[in-house]
Amino acid sequence: MKKLNPHEFQSLFFKHVHRFLSSVMRPDQLTRHHVIAVSGGRDSMTLLWVAHQLQREEKIGPIRAIFIHHHTRPSQDLDQALVEDFCFRTKISLTVLHARGLEKKAGNFEERARLIRRELLLDCLSQDEYLWLGHHLNDSYEWAIMQRNRSSRLKTTLGIPVRNGKIVRPFLCVSRKQIESLSRFQKIPFREDATNLDLHFDRNFVRHEVVKKISERFPQHLKHYVNISNQASISMNANIMKNGSVRDVFSYEEGAVLIGQKFDIVQIQELMHTYSNTDRGELVSPIGRMLDAIRNGKKGPFQFSGGLEAYHTHILLMIYHKKMKNSDESIAKVLKTLSTETLEKIATFQLRELETSFQNFLKDPKAMDNMPGLVLVIENNNICKTLGTSVYDARFPEVSRICQEHGLRFITYTKCLERWHLRRQNLPERLCLLPLWNLSHLFSSQQ
Repeated sequence: MKKLNPHEFQSLFFKHVHRFLSSVMRPDQLTRHHVIAVSGGRDSMTLLWVAHQLQREEKIGPIRAIFIHHHTRPSQDLDQALVEDFCFRTKISLTVLHARGLEKKAGNFEERARLIRRELLLDCLSQDEYLWLGHHLNDSYEWAIMQRNRSSRLKTTLGIPVRNGKIVRPFLCVSRKQIESLSRFQKIPFREDATNLDLHFDRNFVRHEVVKKISERFPQHLKHYVNISNQASISMNANIMKNGSVRDVFSYEEGAVLIGQKFDIVQIQELMHTYSNTDRGELVSPIGRMLDAIRNGKKGPFQFSGGLEAYHTHILLMIYHKKMKNSDESIAKVLKTLSTETLEKIATFQLRELETSFQNFLKDPKAMDNMPGLVLVIENNNICKTLGTSVYDARFPEVSRICQEHGLRFITYTKCLERWHLRRQNLPERLCLLPLWNLSHLFSSQQ
């Protein structure tokens, strides 16, 4: 194979990383703000340099950097100084955060430091920002080896996730050696952390004792790892979709929606690990209890570790962050200004038209803010009874209050579609319906 010169190597590296980013982030997400977690080490400094170049080429939105001082070794002052100097010269905004209460001699130092860093970083993000971490293929391979000896979860086969809620890892498509080459070609400054050689830490033991011997004997181990992980991911997703009676899965930035008569523990577990604020946490038992509650007619919300909630209504299961603010207040503000006469003139739907409207709703990036997709039914009591309408939804308490005050009733999209199909002979060809998520858009446009 032809040996690439530095310019050719850099060009290929950038194309590869940008293509990889484009496969895990939508164009509108790439143009938002990005926060780069920087430690002063080679990987994170190279990631910051790459992000800066991508921003200059207008391939991503604005960037800024965060450095976390752990106060566990004196050399971190020099790390901070290096990052500050680089950011000053490149005109990148830098925030310095401080992790307090960490003692290296205390047990489980690595895990506690990781959790503290994660919490500090996520708390520092604004609503429209993504967090970039510098993990690469070698890190993922080493992590997978560690997790196989710590956990029985099938997902450990796949290594470190590329996306985890707002966290993105753009370098999971390149190796440590490739990052070292780019860093050397571009003379990117960095500092080595002496603790990376301390075999007391699990990750260092795996890297220097286990993986070193594997790579010496099997030089193509990373290539095979990537191929196996990709195959396992495809196989796992296919198997998950075959389990139970899940009809559709829709993923959004804030969470996911499953539609079906029956839900599978493994599928829910993998989705929750995607959106969770932590990589750890036992989920199988809580998910099992939730599914038992759903079978007994409970809706939730159900609470889970990692800052997650789940809510079930009819054949729709939502998984989302507890802190997610939905469109309840926005819809309620518009709804209370509309008279019954006005509502009756707004919209009527045939069954097929409502199905089309629902599909368009699911494609909206902000659909999660309006889940479970309530539809106001402006019809007589007999039709409302036939459809099985409601006056309260736990996700939309303000909307429920306005509806109760005005004698209005609503139903979820999925329930309305199903009841309309089943009881077609008892219902007119057209119904006076108002998809309430349209009101949230109306309110936003009036701001």
